[in-house]
Amino acid sequence: MRILIAAALCLSPALATPVLAQVQQNNPNGANQSMERTGQLRALQQDQTTQTDMLRMDSQRNLAAEPAPNTGPNAIGPIGRTGVIGR
Repeated sequence: MRILIAAALCLSPALATPVLAQVQQNNPNGANQSMERTGQLRALQQDQTTQTDMLRMDSQRNLAAEPAPNTGPNAIGPIGRTGVIGR
């Protein structure tokens, strides 16, 4: 029984060391500051991703809006009225 208690006492500091390593003893706000920085980095990454996606979408929209080149027998353009009323 004494051996088990002695072994438990010897192991308890080893188990507590990783927990103590997660908290900065000299800076009680260290965890909060770390989470704040992580949140700011994630917000910046999300903003950059959004901007990239918007640019890609605008580019695709512009490419889709371009008329196809007229390569048929009437390549110069339509002859006669344009179909626009008032011009």
